[in-house]
Amino acid sequence: MSSNQIGLQVKSGNTLGFIGNNIFLEGGTLTAREGRVELNSINDGLVNIFPDSSGWNFSFGSVSSFSNIDLSNRAFINANGNGNSSIHIQGKGVILTDGSVILIQNQGITPAGALSVTASEFLKINGSDPVARIAGSLRNESLSLGAGGDIKILVPKVILENGGQINTLTFGKAPGGNIFVNASDSVQLLGVSPLTPRLFSLIAAGAFGSGNAGNITLSTPKLVVKNGSAVTSSNFGSGQGGNVILNAANSIEVTGYAPVVFQPSTIASTTFNTGNAGSLTINTSTLIVQDGGTIDASTLSSGNSGSVTINASDSVTLSGKMATINNPSSVISSASTVPQVLQQLYRIPPIPSGESGDVTINTPSLSISNGGLVSVRNEGIGNAGNVNITTNRINIFNNGGGISATTAVGEGGDIKITSNIIQLSSGNISATAGQQGTSGNGGNIIINTHILTASNNSAITANAFEGRGGNIRINTQGLFISPKTQITTTSQRGIDGIVQINFQDRNPEQLKAQPEAIAQTPKIASVCPGRSGAVAGKFVIRGRESAPAELDDPLYNQAFLESSSIPVVENQPLTKTQSSTVEDTTQIVEAQGWVFDSNGQVTLVATKPNEVTPNSPLNSSSCSSVTPVSQLFPLVETSYSDD
Repeated sequence: MSSNQIGLQVKSGNTLGFIGNNIFLEGGTLTAREGRVELNSINDGLVNIFPDSSGWNFSFGSVSSFSNIDLSNRAFINANGNGNSSIHIQGKGVILTDGSVILIQNQGITPAGALSVTASEFLKINGSDPVARIAGSLRNESLSLGAGGDIKILVPKVILENGGQINTLTFGKAPGGNIFVNASDSVQLLGVSPLTPRLFSLIAAGAFGSGNAGNITLSTPKLVVKNGSAVTSSNFGSGQGGNVILNAANSIEVTGYAPVVFQPSTIASTTFNTGNAGSLTINTSTLIVQDGGTIDASTLSSGNSGSVTINASDSVTLSGKMATINNPSSVISSASTVPQVLQQLYRIPPIPSGESGDVTINTPSLSISNGGLVSVRNEGIGNAGNVNITTNRINIFNNGGGISATTAVGEGGDIKITSNIIQLSSGNISATAGQQGTSGNGGNIIINTHILTASNNSAITANAFEGRGGNIRINTQGLFISPKTQITTTSQRGIDGIVQINFQDRNPEQLKAQPEAIAQTPKIASVCPGRSGAVAGKFVIRGRESAPAELDDPLYNQAFLESSSIPVVENQPLTKTQSSTVEDTTQIVEAQGWVFDSNGQVTLVATKPNEVTPNSPLNSSSCSSVTPVSQLFPLVETSYSDD
């Protein structure tokens, strides 16, 4: 069938069916209002036909092989009406090109039926029409009170390229349909239309009214989203966004961006209005997000963003940025501000008020490099979510990539990391809150690890502006930090937080040396407050080996803890006192204060001295112009336990 003027239509409620060897629809139109459209391309075999309530039904149990179905030149298959419509396409390969569309549109109160595609080899949707700017697509829509139908795809391979799309949409009060893709080989989304760059390859479930968006479930060994393509659930109304569930047994790759419009390759769930966004769940062996690709659950308005959960049985890799505008490859849950032109286009408030969700990653290996980012972020007045990471090994290196939880006004999110080995090299772990005129508190950072190394200007921070700084707790067997690494919990105008390091499972025989170490002049001491009236924070070290006699001992590995507001100089050697024998019955007590010797060094003591106690204010007049590393924390609480 050819020519845009030619079409076939059956009476309402009937079946329009094609059975043949190779079906070509070049610019033609097929319509079955409130009925069913059947396209079945058979190469060899027997088709059984039997009547049903909508006309005729077909059975292909005796078919041994299928042939292709090819729709081109804006071919249009349409099953609209007041519900009950359905479309079934079956062949060897199903191909849509040049803006061809297969559509179910529900205009009534009765639920719509499904749009299903079954192919023995592939489904390929390639390109858009450059004149009409119509994307080649499969679409199932609800315009009124009737629920939208599902889209069901059962093929070995799905290829969407040059702007090909699969959509379920609701524009009214009814829920939108779900999208189910089961591809035994792969699902590939491969970029934007070269002639209409704003049309990008897409699998989407959207809601524009009060109805809820449908869910997206993809099951395949391999999922590729590249060059500006997207898998997304979007909510533009008061309904709830749908969930996105991706099951890829081997790998998921989200890479690159569209260079003309700077559209990143995306797996996303987004709300533009009062409804909440759906959640993102990714189950795979290997996840790769690179060159500006992003996995993002976000809100741009008053609805809350969804959560992101990643379960990768082998590894997760985040690497690189978009080359031109420097957007990082990221896994993020956010509440974000957008440019004014988008605020006007989508009626988005200038400042979002929704909460951002959590990010959870479970994998044996997490690698973040070249600016890659795992983040929860709130740029509006709401709170940030939490980051939870469980892994055997984390590597964060090169050019400031890292893990962050940030807010502009609300409460900072927490970061909890459980990993056998954590290596930072020019990497950051940060939970910060607030800006000038706001009082959000910094989030907390909890790290449980066997070994933590940090070098090359790495930082672990839980800072705030006017609110309280967050707390940092590190439970480890080995902590190795270079001189330029920072660990801070400061607040510019509020209360500083606490840094607590617990050394666990060490050699109990070294407990005998602890009282001597305490009796010496340890290199952590009082410091003058950097601003008038501020309340100082604490630095806590716990564990049997947590306070060796010298910072040069192997446990510390010449570690430094820097404050952004306090200059740091190299630690000076101390003269060791003669070792003495300590009986097993020696009781270890918590330091109650400290005293200064003639050289300005500090000794922790077990009884309260007259000079300074943990609860007494520090006299700024006694401060030197250069603060040694031993004076980085205003209050020092050193304790020992079997933790």
